[in-house]
Amino acid sequence: MATQSRTQEWPKVCKTLSRKELGDFQTPRELAFECAQVLAKIQRGTRRVLEPTCGEGSFMLAAASVFGPSIEMLGVEIQPAHAAAARRLLNCSATRDVDWRVEEGDMFRHDLSTLMWETEGPLLVLGNPPWVTLSDLGAMGSIHIPDRTNLRSVRGIDALTGESNFDVAEYIWMRLLTELRQEEPTVALLCKTSVARRVLALAAHLNLHVADSFLWRIDAKKAFGVAVDACFFAIQLDGASHNYRCRVFESLDASSPVSTMGLVDGALVADVDAHSASRHYDGSSPVEWRQGVKHDLASIMELRTDDGGKLQNALGEVVEIEDDWVYPLLKGSDVNAGRAPQRYVIVTQRSLADETRSLRHSAPKLWNYLQIHAEQFAARKSSIYRNRAAFSMFGIGPYTFASWKVVVSGFHKAPRFRLLGLSESKPVLLDDTSYFLPCESAAEAAILLSALNSGAATLLLRSLLFADAKRPVTKKLLQRIDLVAVLRHERVGVERDALSILQGVDQHLNAASISRIVDQLLQQWSSAQDALTFFSPSDLAAPEPVSVH
Repeated sequence: MATQSRTQEWPKVCKTLSRKELGDFQTPRELAFECAQVLAKIQRGTRRVLEPTCGEGSFMLAAASVFGPSIEMLGVEIQPAHAAAARRLLNCSATRDVDWRVEEGDMFRHDLSTLMWETEGPLLVLGNPPWVTLSDLGAMGSIHIPDRTNLRSVRGIDALTGESNFDVAEYIWMRLLTELRQEEPTVALLCKTSVARRVLALAAHLNLHVADSFLWRIDAKKAFGVAVDACFFAIQLDGASHNYRCRVFESLDASSPVSTMGLVDGALVADVDAHSASRHYDGSSPVEWRQGVKHDLASIMELRTDDGGKLQNALGEVVEIEDDWVYPLLKGSDVNAGRAPQRYVIVTQRSLADETRSLRHSAPKLWNYLQIHAEQFAARKSSIYRNRAAFSMFGIGPYTFASWKVVVSGFHKAPRFRLLGLSESKPVLLDDTSYFLPCESAAEAAILLSALNSGAATLLLRSLLFADAKRPVTKKLLQRIDLVAVLRHERVGVERDALSILQGVDQHLNAASISRIVDQLLQQWSSAQDALTFFSPSDLAAPEPVSVH
């Protein structure tokens, strides 16, 4: 039965807000019902239900059907039309004996600890908060932005998520968990899987009393028509526990979890069991992983050959410049697929410290080409080019021009390490979606590739890597692979596989030579004073893209 007897004052928004501003994706009733059913398996004795962004009421109807009739439900909705639709939906036989109300208000500006209830008992918070980021709202000039004072009051949220850009759902999650912690609720919301991971990490950072947590993957494309990795995520609070391990299910109807993610030594890992078995290899790489070149101007800097064999840019211009400044290029998709280079990239520097004015004399054709497109270079938006030489690049240094490399794409779910040698008698360069280890010889590259493909390294990566992240493989992740520990534990297999790899690139050494090089590498790494690779200049690598997994 509906009641308005306890209606409270909610902050109102005067401006009409767009669907995009509100991150408005209404939950299909079937999905809401499936979520409520799976919650019934872990949530016993529910007496109160809060839907903080209730939309048209799908979750409230599902809760009434699954947890009713002896429950009290409160739905809050910022859009009057949605609130009215929710009331119409809930005026049905399923809610006849349920005490419910839907109120209009702005969750961003309401003190959740002052919510009024007639009923006592376990509290369940469920729903589908907005799927939009703070920077999206800022770009739209939206007024529907969380209060920055409130954001800062949630200790650590700035440092761990970045105040300038995080999902609004994260803000709602943390307000629910912190302001309602005395209620010891179960909070279960639809959200991106990336949001779920950050929320779990923040809960640990804030020392919240988490008793248990669960993540069920959902098909967001089917439910909402959006291509994003999403889930139904639930956290149960109590008054004492600090359990920051979350069981992960492949779907809402899965009977058992496929893995358990959780915090290990303060860092989130994808599979705590796999990490326990491979943690001996989780340390620090003795050599530094490098990122490919960054120029932010593919239409000018990246070339292909036309039917006549001439270089041509994406604008259709024939490009005639000095050959010394053009190199074969592999994009991340090429690296993952094992393709040979089909593109070329222009380089304007040999290291980050190089000024480019000297190109006027050392490479006049290149200089003229750059001058023609100077306006496009000046318009590059990234702040990394400010106060740097004209036409500058990043991810450039002696390591860039190593003849042999071990490479991997950053954007693919399963890392595929690959050996690269020369192409057209030139080093092959990578774009900034890939990472590589520069090597002094084919044998060294074969040994490193074999070590990275070993069972030890594979198990460690499986434990650390979140395949649904925007960039699953990062430099930070790769630097955690302790190649010294891997080589020592897997030495026999690594040396055997390295011989096979060398044969595949027409490089032939005997087993004794490979073993001697392994000894040299272990000795070199053990005595190294820093993590720089075989090149001595301490050039800065291209900045790692800012992202949280």
